[in-house]
Amino acid sequence: MLTAQRSTARYSQHRPDSSTVPAPSGCSIYVVDDDPVIANLVFHNLRSSGYQVAQFANGSEMLDTIESKGRGEAEWPDLVVLDIMMPGPNGLEVARSLREFSQIPILILSIRDETDTKLAALDLGVDDYLTKPFEVSELLARVRAILRRTLPPTEDVPLTRYRRGDLWIDLQSTRVTLGNKAVRLTEREWAVLKVLVEHAGQVVAPRQVLQQAWGPEYGDEGDYIRTYITRLRRKLEPDPSRPVYILLERGMGYRLAEPG
Repeated sequence: MLTAQRSTARYSQHRPDSSTVPAPSGCSIYVVDDDPVIANLVFHNLRSSGYQVAQFANGSEMLDTIESKGRGEAEWPDLVVLDIMMPGPNGLEVARSLREFSQIPILILSIRDETDTKLAALDLGVDDYLTKPFEVSELLARVRAILRRTLPPTEDVPLTRYRRGDLWIDLQSTRVTLGNKAVRLTEREWAVLKVLVEHAGQVVAPRQVLQQAWGPEYGDEGDYIRTYITRLRRKLEPDPSRPVYILLERGMGYRLAEPG
């Protein structure tokens, strides 16, 4: 468990700026973590970003609260942010219990960075996994991505353009520029990039990238994805050895950084 001293040294209050994507109106988030320092920081940062937030010190209390609301999904939270290492049922056990009666999105926050733990969480049906210590801006980006994906669709125009830093991608015109210079991509490089843009801010498994980019007959050719990710980084990243746009989430897949 992280100490309070370490927690305060690594986690800071996020101050929204003009580039921050606004929170969907009326979203409710439950934060479950027995470390009061981290729990309070997550609570206040989410609330300052416009979310309605409730805080719980253990999973049993959170489950009791949800079950007390009956099966009326309108009363359930839109997202649960859940630690793993807690007294009583741990986070994986809580996620398993939650999945027995609901599909409420779950974001795991945990100091455990083992691939086996991440895979176990994903197998239980959690939506994302973020390792402690983390940047608050990264937490908020993951929250926004989950809510955009899981909330009922709105009348907003789907994302067809992506901008972050010097990188600009237009899906409609199939144009990519970096620092105002056009970037030429092959047909297959573009197909992979298009999938990442359509899921910007979300982790996409290699199998999903393959099947959406090239067709359902693909899925087990992990080397293909690694090769094309390497090629894209060489063309799009300021420093391919230290990517800032196309990120690897170890044990899970790839993620195009949140636009903004």
